[in-house]
Amino acid sequence: MRPARGLLWIVLRSVGWLLLLIVGVLSLVNLTESPAGDFFWDKANHAIAYAAIAGWWAALLPGRRWRAAAMALGFGLSMEFAQAVLPYRAFELADMVANGVGVVLGLLVSLLILPRGFTGMRRAA
Repeated sequence: MRPARGLLWIVLRSVGWLLLLIVGVLSLVNLTESPAGDFFWDKANHAIAYAAIAGWWAALLPGRRWRAAAMALGFGLSMEFAQAVLPYRAFELADMVANGVGVVLGLLVSLLILPRGFTGMRRAA
């Protein structure tokens, strides 16, 4: 049963990296023809994306949840700065606020649903 637990951990970490990759790509591609022109919808997308990142990594690293949150915020800030140098994207303070709201929500969901993180799931398996 030990190899199965190791495989589960690899899959869980891979999903975390995949979340970062997906959000990173979506943050940097040209979305000028995207239907997401609505301000509320755009900020909701930011909050959902960063809630997923922060919540997932907080569940992966339950003893270091605040580091997971700092990593998610740092990632969001780096994406905004990267957008600032792209001709088809722009740095927006409102996006950073939405990212921060998402990080807080992700942490709360992680704490409520998986208080011991994914390690608690592994012990139950």
